[in-house]
Amino acid sequence: MIRRRLYVEERVSRLAIWSLRTAVFALPVTAIAIGLYALGTLDFRSAVYAVLAGVAVSGLALLLALAGFVVIWNEGLRGLSRVIAAAALALALIAPTATLAGLSTGLPALHDITTDTEDPPVFATLNAARSRHANALDYPGAVAAAEQEDAYPEIKPIDFDNPPDEVYNAALSLVTRRKWTVVDAAPPRGAQREGRIEATTRGLPFGLRDDVVIRIRRTDQGTRVDMRSVTRNSDRDFGSNARRIDALLSDLSAMQGRRRR
Repeated sequence: MIRRRLYVEERVSRLAIWSLRTAVFALPVTAIAIGLYALGTLDFRSAVYAVLAGVAVSGLALLLALAGFVVIWNEGLRGLSRVIAAAALALALIAPTATLAGLSTGLPALHDITTDTEDPPVFATLNAARSRHANALDYPGAVAAAEQEDAYPEIKPIDFDNPPDEVYNAALSLVTRRKWTVVDAAPPRGAQREGRIEATTRGLPFGLRDDVVIRIRRTDQGTRVDMRSVTRNSDRDFGSNARRIDALLSDLSAMQGRRRR
């Protein structure tokens, strides 16, 4: 007589299945929004809403994964690998947004940062080249200046004993080394013309395009450098403009053999 073995198939947690499906669905929602913004098809505000929708779906996937884990633990169902995969994917999508939210905590809603709030460097070429949907390049005014002073007191002009031509060349080399796109570069010409470098670069979040102008002026003691960085399509920069200015001026100080105060 042949004995038949009875196989009891272990059930897979439906929560585990749906948590992974939800997490996988959130991935293209977020990726497509970022891709369309990078291509210029989607404006910044719409891209933010789309990304937040993807993050919300990721949050739902994470909750489903946690619930699925509890059910699997209590009832001995299959699907642990799905739960782990769903949680990992959801966290990977949520983490960048959470990081940006953390970076912006306590920072004012500024998109235009300059070392000289009374006489900010002027964009001559980029002012005509930008889209009409971009932020205006007129400096926001006294309120923004006061908020900047409170948030970034270290953002100040920097003075050198070196001649303007030398400082200009050093600044241009730093811009080139950073792979910023130089739109216009006018070297200083004695007392007749101040030096100016205009460039564009990308920063956080979503590779936001930022516009930069560096001004090199002759002074009685040598040379003064001012810098301005403006986020093109967002009403806040998450601190990226101040960090950019601080990093470049610190590197310029090191190249010119002086310590930045």
